[in-house]
Amino acid sequence: MTDLETLNSFVPGWSEIPNGMMTNPHDAGGIIDCTFVTGEWFVIFNDDRPMRDGFATRKDAIAAFIEAARPQVR
Repeated sequence: MTDLETLNSFVPGWSEIPNGMMTNPHDAGGIIDCTFVTGEWFVIFNDDRPMRDGFATRKDAIAAFIEAARPQVR
């Protein structure tokens, strides 16, 4: 399963720039991207949950998004 398929199976509506930024306008969605300076990945939620950052890989950031978002979409 691709990263995009993984996210869409959890909260439909994700789109991506291949191997780059991923976005979802759904209330339970957000933004997953990396910084140009450090290359670290981060997660921004579309609600009031705080941003999470410092992830070494996109897969790590996706896993963090899913874990943090799980209570929001159930």
